[in-house]
Amino acid sequence: MNELEILNYHQLAFVANAVYLLSFTGLIFITFRLVRFQREANSNTFGKVLVTIFGLCTAFYGYTIFSFTYNLQLGQAYRLSELKSKGTELSTVSDSFMEFIGYSASDGWPPSFSPEPAALIFVVTFAIMIIAGTWVNLSKD
Repeated sequence: MNELEILNYHQLAFVANAVYLLSFTGLIFITFRLVRFQREANSNTFGKVLVTIFGLCTAFYGYTIFSFTYNLQLGQAYRLSELKSKGTELSTVSDSFMEFIGYSASDGWPPSFSPEPAALIFVVTFAIMIIAGTWVNLSKD
């Protein structure tokens, strides 16, 4: 695989990831609407459980997408670094990408199911907001 093929492959994967992120954004909106609706309707325990399950599934979906994104970035840097280590001359764009990501072939194949720390904090915060919004009385009274 040459540099152009690697860059094209990952560009297509990033386009697919953008669609996943759009759907995640929609699911976040739906989840918060469900939390608000169940609070306004003072729903029973079964309704709260369903909203919690839906919210946690949305959080897991986000975790998966962020893991996929991070793996794509590390994988592209890994493949380009591997190509460079074989003596292939790379463009400055690829060199700067590898420098920015800070991952190389010597680090081994990237982990497949772990997002970057900021994304992990986002997903955990989202899950806490869903659970607290559903089960905890957050009013000032």
